[in-house]
Amino acid sequence: MSVRPINFNPDGSMDVHFDELGHMGNLLAAEVTWSTNPDGSESHNYIILACPDGCGATSTWPVGGGADAPMGQEMFVRKIDLEGCCCDAPLARTSQAAIDHVHELVTAMDGPERWQLDEAQVMEHLTAA
Repeated sequence: MSVRPINFNPDGSMDVHFDELGHMGNLLAAEVTWSTNPDGSESHNYIILACPDGCGATSTWPVGGGADAPMGQEMFVRKIDLEGCCCDAPLARTSQAAIDHVHELVTAMDGPERWQLDEAQVMEHLTAA
């Protein structure tokens, strides 16, 4: 079971649902965190979502999107679009640069056939915000 996004909000927060216990709520953008590598650095390949109910449940989402590739990939794009990436890659601070970076990460992790994001739709949402 997972803590999963169900809606992205213009302020960078997201509405999430914890399937197993039926908890729902809102996570602020700052509460959507990168996972940590063994050396203590942040990893741009995984995002951790905590249940907003405070029950302690978390889910780790891979950049490829896990069981819901389009939603997971959009979550990564939105995080990078808002904050930049935790890696050292110098990114132009544009929504297209965020999409391109996540696309590269997905391809590196899961291969090119895994990319399922509707780029035009996401760009429309990001530029309207």
